[in-house]
Amino acid sequence: MAAGNGIRVCAVRGLAANITAAAIAAFAIALIPAAAQTVDKSKHMIEGVRDARYCEIIPVVRKGFRLVGTVYNTLGLNDCPPAVWDKIGEDAMKKRFGAFMVVLNGPRHFVMDAIGAEGDTASGATVDAGGLKLTARATIKLRLADMRTKPYRERTVARQTRYVFRAGQPVFVLARPDGARYAMQSYAEMADKSLAYADLPALGSRLKLPAGWRYETMTPDADLVLGAKGKATIVQDDLDDTYQKID
Repeated sequence: MAAGNGIRVCAVRGLAANITAAAIAAFAIALIPAAAQTVDKSKHMIEGVRDARYCEIIPVVRKGFRLVGTVYNTLGLNDCPPAVWDKIGEDAMKKRFGAFMVVLNGPRHFVMDAIGAEGDTASGATVDAGGLKLTARATIKLRLADMRTKPYRERTVARQTRYVFRAGQPVFVLARPDGARYAMQSYAEMADKSLAYADLPALGSRLKLPAGWRYETMTPDADLVLGAKGKATIVQDDLDDTYQKID
């Protein structure tokens, strides 16, 4: 079946009726882009990722009262070619991974300039799924209660990353009335398939922001580094774009 927010989902009856695909995708934060220009394997760092396109396949299985999803990402292996991605079906992926549910999360584009990773985030097995090469980058453990999420609501995700926004480059920010801020890490071609990087400076006029929230652009004088040593706090807007909290 197709989810209303553009994320495609394959599910079984009963349990799947309580699951929101966007919530699963929100926990699956891709870590390394396909269009990387410079790779430093010793530091697990990739430069030149701004506006790099990627996709994810997230097979979900049930273990007791929890849902466990493995995040497979195109990761620098490819840029998720439309000719391949558009032919990938939920039923086939459910069989491929032995899952009761599959989330097809993408296409997305990174908005930072460099990404570093450590631990499980920096390693994983590479597989072929529907003709698309992907690497396992994370395991997501969720409760049924975690599935019922809404835009502009904080979530915590488990990952070890460094997102680097270079000095002089634009950073697209959501700001709450209490002063908390979130930097956009990726925009999505799902709710709006025509969304492009050039649209981001004026994106605020299209968002259904909560009362008192603002969308703005800042240009840092020095590199802005958003770290996640095990956990990161994120929100998504109503177009499925993802932001990480600025500490």
